[in-house]
Amino acid sequence: MTQPQSGLNYALHERNIPAGMGMRKLLTVASIILVLLTAVEMTARQRGDQVNFPFTSDMWVGQWYRLDSLPDNQTVFIGASRVQFGLIVNEWERQTGVRPLLLAWPGSPPGLILQELAKRQSFKGTVICGIAPPFSFVSPRFPVHDWTQRNLAEAAVLKTSLAFHLSYQAQYFLKPRFRCLNDAAFSPIAMLYERWPIPNREGLLTPLIFPFGATRDGDMQMRFTDEMETNNKKQEFIARIQKASHLRLAHYGPANTDSLIRQYTEDVSTIEKRGGKVIFLRPPSDGHFRAFEKEHYPREQYFDRLVKASGCYGIHFEDHAELRDFRCVETSHLSKRDGIEFTKRVVEILQRDQIID
Repeated sequence: MTQPQSGLNYALHERNIPAGMGMRKLLTVASIILVLLTAVEMTARQRGDQVNFPFTSDMWVGQWYRLDSLPDNQTVFIGASRVQFGLIVNEWERQTGVRPLLLAWPGSPPGLILQELAKRQSFKGTVICGIAPPFSFVSPRFPVHDWTQRNLAEAAVLKTSLAFHLSYQAQYFLKPRFRCLNDAAFSPIAMLYERWPIPNREGLLTPLIFPFGATRDGDMQMRFTDEMETNNKKQEFIARIQKASHLRLAHYGPANTDSLIRQYTEDVSTIEKRGGKVIFLRPPSDGHFRAFEKEHYPREQYFDRLVKASGCYGIHFEDHAELRDFRCVETSHLSKRDGIEFTKRVVEILQRDQIID
């Protein structure tokens, strides 16, 4: 009787791969990618897309590190995105001879950055602190605060990171040369959300997903695209997103104003003792955003109180005839042309009152 075999017999099969097939596949894939990138690059250039740097912590951290090589009396812009759109670095330099460093960030509460500047023992410069009341005075529980806290946390550890420095330098080399690297303009999620928006339930705290409508340069200066400045449908789309953000802001409510203003005042005092100065600036807003601000953050209780308590010079757009008539593209941010003119007029006010040279 035949004994069953223990174990299995495996048949070995050889597959002969034609020489060069792997290389041909690699070249085919590379060619397809190159064609697609070329098509995207041509599309971006035909529609006039400008250079756009990413909305990442690395960008802000790189700006912060630039302070190390700048004069101790450096002029710095801080605040939220209204500063990025409304105070133009190139125009400020043209009017004053001083090139400021832009450290503003979308939705940013400037107090966190002011506090870091106060801690920086060598800093004795001029701080233009932009105040956008719903973001400057909102509760620290408001999720957007995480963006600024994350930036500061990464700034504390990335200085010795080779990956950060290589990535940062690569951004400045590649972004100006290839418009197809504009992640905002070609984001599938943002494009789908804009073209086929899903209706939101009443009272839902919706995610803030903005379509491509503005660019960010190497200084973190933001400018609207030409289409955004002229396309009413795009402006209305942005306005709907902003109104949804009002639900979030109202949900979290204001910060403890006494504590917040006390911290501002302490930081201002620290900077002034070293020979620096802080100037509070309230850029324009209008429409539904202005109505929200008047209802939830009236200037008497917030901006005016901050200026008085700190003893700083303050510019509120309502108080100056030359600043009152600006109209925002989507009720919150100035156009390219108006940003330049607003910067020029702010400088003129500061020079006239001998606040800056």
